Amino acid sequence: MRILMLQHRFFPSIGGTQEHVHILSRELVRRGHKVTVYTLNSLGNEDVLCLYLKPPFLIQKIKNPDLLEKEIIDGIEVRRFNVAIRFWSFIWTPDLFKELRKNIEKYDIIHAHGYHHLSSVYGCYLAKKRRKTFVLTGHDMLITDDLPLTARILKKIYDLCLGRYLLKNSSKIIALTEDQIEQYCKRGGDENKIKIISNAIDLKNYKKDENSVKNGINMLFVGRIEKYKGVQDVVEMMPALLESEPDITLTIVGSDGGFRKNIENLSEKLGVGDRIIFTGVISKNDLIKKYQQADIFVFPSKMEGFGIVLLEAMASGLPCVAYSIPSVRMVVQHGRTGLLAKNKEDFFENILYLLKNENVRKRMSEHALEDVKRYSIENMADLTEQVYEGGVFV
Repeated sequence: MRILMLQHRFFPSIGGTQEHVHILSRELVRRGHKVTVYTLNSLGNEDVLCLYLKPPFLIQKIKNPDLLEKEIIDGIEVRRFNVAIRFWSFIWTPDLFKELRKNIEKYDIIHAHGYHHLSSVYGCYLAKKRRKTFVLTGHDMLITDDLPLTARILKKIYDLCLGRYLLKNSSKIIALTEDQIEQYCKRGGDENKIKIISNAIDLKNYKKDENSVKNGINMLFVGRIEKYKGVQDVVEMMPALLESEPDITLTIVGSDGGFRKNIENLSEKLGVGDRIIFTGVISKNDLIKKYQQADIFVFPSKMEGFGIVLLEAMASGLPCVAYSIPSVRMVVQHGRTGLLAKNKEDFFENILYLLKNENVRKRMSEHALEDVKRYSIENMADLTEQVYEGGVFV
């Protein structure tokens, strides 16, 4: 099959969705499919300011000089397009739209990876018009409560207009979790068109390193530093945790989503700044090393589509401490591969319990390494191919 992926950012950009599209596309190419990716000429929010930063308007062409407009990555044809206009998080890329309109007849499948992306809406419109199979995976379905009021209003308007059109006219819709099905249906999606396919990771890239040199007990957080990701909860727990277990550190890996300064100020105010390490964005190889050097993975987000970092942590043999939300419960089994918390007090007690019980950490590590095997690339690609082959015109 000839497959076109539509995605805001692609490798070497780092992020859960970028990783998903990359490994899925690579596996599909390995199976003999021809895959093309249309994406932005952008590595991150530093290139194209996003909705939580000002100004809300950007009317100029944005181009990252370090990225090629055309290249082949792992057999995947990648085309990058410049951003012309941004209105909050809605990005207008006329060159991408023009190329899509020109070349859509070449493809059997158009697979968009973003519910709030204008390129997804336009791709859906063209696919319907040309009777092509259009598949949507909405990695960005959730709307967080801490967004500015204007942004939440705009997204609500989007849901009622463009979002509803997108869901009603997609041939097939892929949900990452069971609760995402509810999100789709609330916005006008047809449950009969929805199939759950969880994220996956390349398991061979991750492994537990028994010989890794460690100083004390290391806790690890991986993710964009935003308020809804909840890393501030763990920072606030650090004084009490250090009082009980003085030989611990917290490493925070990820890009600044506009909240890093708040976390740094909080850590200094609480007197724990010397026990918290900020790495910023790091390479994949360095990230794998951070997993191997850690003892406990903390995932304090209370609203998440599918935390692919949970899979990476489990594949590295880390027990996970997280809040008990639906998407996390799909991955982490309480008492087996980690500990799930109902509230902040539970979260603190769960971390403390693992800090004090090395044998429990080792047992959960073994279970994590076993359970993560079901999230293989091969399984994800099998299910995705089934969706492609069963696509219908709407």
